[in-house]
Amino acid sequence: MKTLKKACLILGLALGACVYAETPKMALPFNITPEMYATFMAQNLAPSLPHTFTQKDLSLVVTNVHAEQNKVFFHSKTTQYKQILAELNKYHTLPDDLKKQCKDFSKIAMVDKGVEYYLSVEENEKKFVVKYDKEACSESFDPAQKIFIGGYNRYGYDINGASKKDNFAKQSLH
Repeated sequence: MKTLKKACLILGLALGACVYAETPKMALPFNITPEMYATFMAQNLAPSLPHTFTQKDLSLVVTNVHAEQNKVFFHSKTTQYKQILAELNKYHTLPDDLKKQCKDFSKIAMVDKGVEYYLSVEENEKKFVVKYDKEACSESFDPAQKIFIGGYNRYGYDINGASKKDNFAKQSLH
């Protein structure tokens, strides 16, 4: 609970700084960039790790967080890899209750300004990555587009949007 309160306080301060920076009469001499916010998030969340997150009967432990440019990377471990992946793959669109939460979080976490979040979930040698970006809350969003196993999503695209076919063609040219 202390970690949640701390995270809310940090997000509140960051949101306050953003609102203050965007106020015309009291503008700061600089804008808070997605890169600055990503770094700020990672630096402030790192001391509270490792942290266990539980949803229903599923849990994972976030062990590390770092930022690169406008991206925040969370690394986690679990013993419920298959169950978590099955839960994520259940949906082809977000349920209505999650859409509202998604939009609220996106505003607070500056996703709408270009910050991207990546969660890698590992169990032994198995790993998948979930990408949370601007598209994550759109009406026609399919969560399977943002779940990457072995570097590719269910539709054969990598995290940058290139297809397996394109990547293999590039590799064969070298």
